[in-house]
Amino acid sequence: MRLVYVIFKFILFPGTYIRGFWEHLTCKILHLPVESEGYLRADEACGHVEHALATTGWSAWLMATGPGFMMFNAGMSFLYAGILNIFYMGITPYDSLPMFIFYAVLIYLGVSFMCSLFPLTEDILTYWDIAFHGKKGPSFILKVISFPLALVTRIGAFCEKNCINFLLAIIFIVLHIVFAL
Repeated sequence: MRLVYVIFKFILFPGTYIRGFWEHLTCKILHLPVESEGYLRADEACGHVEHALATTGWSAWLMATGPGFMMFNAGMSFLYAGILNIFYMGITPYDSLPMFIFYAVLIYLGVSFMCSLFPLTEDILTYWDIAFHGKKGPSFILKVISFPLALVTRIGAFCEKNCINFLLAIIFIVLHIVFAL
């Protein structure tokens, strides 16, 4: 499974690289030491930065969700700009080849960013331990507010680790092609 994961990460290299950049920037903001600065590696941390684990609830939360939030915003912007123009506005290569190629690249970038949305499993498990199992976790109100996003992030990290998100992206694009015809 790791080989399939790395192959997909290299195929979708723009999102992989940008995810590593956002994680690196988040580590610098939180003053977490970064162990390896390479973003594109042939291992299970491809597209992620090896770093020291966060020790406080806020830093663990930001490390687990901050880069994903940035990837989501960029991914949805690119993805729907391309999808709306090609599949719903009906731009074809016969209408304008440069515009069709531009929108196809936007779809590729959007899928690439959306497939690199979730953190490493260690990052979300660190937040999970601090927030929901630790003695010095957040108040009950903050636990209730953060639980849904933490659960989605934990499930997403599992899906990304096991290549499920890549399959969902392929299904998403195929469904758009089928229903647009």
